[in-house]
Formats: sequence, C-alpha cells, structure tokens
Amino acid sequence: MELKEAVPGRTERLLPRGGWLLPTCVLCANGFFANLRPSEPFLTPYLLGPDKNLTERQVFNEIYPVWTYSYLILLFPVFIATDYLRYKPVIILQGLSLIITWFMLLYAQGTLAIQFLEFFYGMSTATEIAYYSYIYSMVEPGVYQKVTSYCRTATLTGFTVGSVTGQVLVSVANWSLFSLNVISLISVSIAFSASWFLPMPIKSLFFHQNIIDSRKRKKPNQQNGDLECAEEIEAQIPLNTDAHSAKVQVILRIGC
Repeated sequence: MELKEAVPGRTERLLPRGGWLLPTCVLCANGFFANLRPSEPFLTPYLLGPDKNLTERQVFNEIYPVWTYSYLILLFPVFIATDYLRYKPVIILQGLSLIITWFMLLYAQGTLAIQFLEFFYGMSTATEIAYYSYIYSMVEPGVYQKVTSYCRTATLTGFTVGSVTGQVLVSVANWSLFSLNVISLISVSIAFSASWFLPMPIKSLFFHQNIIDSRKRKKPNQQNGDLECAEEIEAQIPLNTDAHSAKVQVILRIGC
C-alpha cells in the first residue's frame, strides 16, 4: 500500500504524460543557439590579430588561466545555487554571461578587460550544469533517456553548425573574425531570450524535494480535524429531532 501511494506522489510533482514536449523543445532551442558560436574556434587568432593586438604571452599566460580558475572556483557555488533556485534562473544567468562575454569580445580593449571577459566565460561554462539537470525535474523517469538524447543532440548540433559555418565563412567568403563574433552575439542573445520561456520547476534534488509531500500531509490533517469537529457538534444534537440530519449535512459542508 505504501508503494502504491508513493508512485502517485512522484508523478504529481512532474508534468503530465506528454507534457515533456514543451520544456524539452524550449531547452533544446536554448542549447542549440547557446552553442552556435562560429567565432569560438578562431578565438586565439582574433585575440592575437589587429582587433585586440595582444601578444602570445598575454593570451596564454595572463588571459586563458583566468577562465580555468574562475570556472573551478564558481563550479561548487553554482551547483548549490542551481538546486536552491530550481535551475531556470541559473540557465538565464548562463545566457546573460554569454552575452556579456561576446559583447566584451567585440568592444573591450586591453589585458584587464579581456581577463574580465574570461571570468564571465568561466561563469557561463560553470552554469552549464543547470542546462543538463533542468529537464529531469520536469519529466517522468520513463522519458529520461529520450529527453537526454534530445538535449545533448541540440548542444552538439549547435557546436557542429557553428564550427562549420565559421570555417566556411572565413575560408570561402573571407568574412572577418569580427563579423563571426557578431553572429555569435546574436546567437547567444536568442538563447538568452528562449530561456525565459522555460517552465519553472516545482522541485529540485536537495532543497525543494519535499514541498508537495508536505502539502499533501497537511490536507488529510485538515480533513480529519473538520471531521472530528463535526462529530463533536453532532453529539450535542438530540437524535430524536427532525432537524438532526439537515444540521449534520450543513456542518459537514461548511466545516467548523
């Protein structure tokens, strides 16, 4: 009996059967455009080129390590915040971090500015955990494998399309690297806009797993209290009166 009661409690937290389609499609759109960045394979030539005019020592010794250490430092706090905030706000933060990264990549100058850029890029990579864990709080376990394949395919397709597009535009069409960064900025902006349409999860793995269980426990307690109150008032009404049954019905309807 306890097992039968536990299963409905699990499904009530999630979307109804077939309701996984909307959040999965929106999440896949977010993942596709967030990774559709044709300028990313050309980041080093862009920083060393005339647009930023940085040296190899600055790029490899002073700039790139900022991303590595910022990602390492932010990973655990972001993991905790992802569960506490229930995924969606962190996905929005990821999109905002990508917008700041590519906006600064277009217009920021100097080593210090590019180091700040790498910090925001580290934040965007640390918040990817929200993208990969969001969908499991919205769907039933029976479709985990299906939605995992869709979400992972969206990100890999975005990487592939972005890289191939960037290579073709540079090698064939002779586009500038600055133009590729403009395309990347537009793409991550679309991903940021799509993240706002994600449904807000009800539960999370640690902080919000018992919200609905507590609500369900309160309802039976309230019903039992009303029933006890009705029984006490019913006992005070004489049984031989004609209004006995009518009064009992009214009490049960309106409660105590």
